[in-house]
Amino acid sequence: MRSFTFNIFSVIFLLTQFFTDALGETVIYPAPPGLKTSPDFTVSADNQEVWVERIGSKYASFEYDLYGSREMEDLNVASFSCSGLITIVIRANVNIEKINIRPKNRNIKATINGQEIRFTISGPQKLYIEINNLPHLAIFANPLEVNPRKKGDPGVIYYGPGVHNPGRIYLVNNMTLYIAGGAIVNADIFGKNLKNITIAGRGILQGKVEITGCTNFNVEGIFIRNTRGWSNTLTDCHNSGYRNVKVFSYEAIYSVDGINPVSCTNFIIDDCFMRCRDDCVAIKSGDINLRVDSVFISNCVMVGWACSDGITIGFELNGGPVENIFVKNCDILYARGDGKTKGHAAFSIVCDGPAIVRNIFFEDIRVEEQVEFKNLELIVTDGTLYGADPPGHIKGVRMKNVQWENNTKPFIITGYSPDNMVEDIVFDKCSAGGKIITGMSDADIRTNSFVKDIKFNP
Repeated sequence: MRSFTFNIFSVIFLLTQFFTDALGETVIYPAPPGLKTSPDFTVSADNQEVWVERIGSKYASFEYDLYGSREMEDLNVASFSCSGLITIVIRANVNIEKINIRPKNRNIKATINGQEIRFTISGPQKLYIEINNLPHLAIFANPLEVNPRKKGDPGVIYYGPGVHNPGRIYLVNNMTLYIAGGAIVNADIFGKNLKNITIAGRGILQGKVEITGCTNFNVEGIFIRNTRGWSNTLTDCHNSGYRNVKVFSYEAIYSVDGINPVSCTNFIIDDCFMRCRDDCVAIKSGDINLRVDSVFISNCVMVGWACSDGITIGFELNGGPVENIFVKNCDILYARGDGKTKGHAAFSIVCDGPAIVRNIFFEDIRVEEQVEFKNLELIVTDGTLYGADPPGHIKGVRMKNVQWENNTKPFIITGYSPDNMVEDIVFDKCSAGGKIITGMSDADIRTNSFVKDIKFNP
């Protein structure tokens, strides 16, 4: 009887968990006062209204815009937390004639009825939705928070729902900065030579993050918007990372990168979303006495909006070696804009400096069709694009299951001299335009005499 009773309760527990997961749970956050509500869309998640913000700047430089509309620089954002199956309903201010739900590999099927779109998602994810010629809509379906910090918790600086204007925040050891859902903090954040720092929450940081010489520095969950300089500059940081962070850089054209690990080791960027006017992720080496080692980028969605790669290693590679970089399961939705190498690429290594770049891995990467100039760039320059250093070397780049949807854009692979080569490059089960790349003729691959050992594994 005891065994029978135990089994009955076990079955009840499992069924309860199953139906809880299937039904889903949604947490909605209030709108901070003073921010602009979207005139384009309303959004609901499981019949709960989600506030949609319209972000942008009328002072932005709009000369780079494929759509011919100033408003396309803006971004609509709906952010909430959830688990399980969630039904999302989007209502536009006009009849819906065309729609793209990105990343495409999510295979989300929406039903359209006049001004309304309806679809279901299976748990937390980040979507980028294009409807007619309206400013695009980002949906941040965050995971539910586990043990969120509370006001008064030891070691916690807490910003609750509402508007906060500290201007500058200087971090200290063993500190947690918590920005709750419904809060916006207008500040730049600084830290130097610190340990055990956390920035977390579901709220908004309007400003940038500059951290140097820190260990165990982690950012989780927040939405960072920035218009001045690199959005997140992490220099000489170790055992640190960004998880479920959203970055929107706008207004300026250049130097508004998303996340920049500079001379960092054991650094993780996971499950992040970036729409940036300059490079989304840019890994750099800035000190000859330091190195870049073991950087992991995974499960991210990247929109290179204006003058931007999805992921780049470079330009500034003026320091120690850059090695063991792993990029896995990422979606690059856009890569656009001209630059010092005559156009940005979906992802690239631009070795403009003496650093040795080696053991770089790209796996399960999907590059969608919105690539303007180049699918791929692996180059060694003369070292003078961002300084006056001698050139470096690229050796050992593995690309596995990389899919470039657009096969009209070139793959640029060029070295600089017999002593500054690009070598040992592998395309393993990669495709361009749906065609497996088995050799140089299967894509527009452009090389020079300072490249050797390109291999293709079909």
